[in-house]
Amino acid sequence: MLGKVVSRVWADRQISGLNGRRLVLVAGIGSDRREVAVDLVDAAPGVTVLVATDEAAAAAANDPIVDAAVVALVDDREPTR
Repeated sequence: MLGKVVSRVWADRQISGLNGRRLVLVAGIGSDRREVAVDLVDAAPGVTVLVATDEAAAAAANDPIVDAAVVALVDDREPTR
């Protein structure tokens, strides 16, 4: 998913596998989809990012419990036609 980081997400309680992981809320570009993802690249709010999901996210985070992960900062993209 291509999206923009909306904000950081803070959890009062989480499973131990997420301890020390930074979580962000990402809004999909061109859709109403929103996803909470583990931030692997230290993305700031307003930045366009690529979010991997499912097995790709788990592989990128090297953790099977991760199902969404910010894996890239996107500098530019081709406009949709």
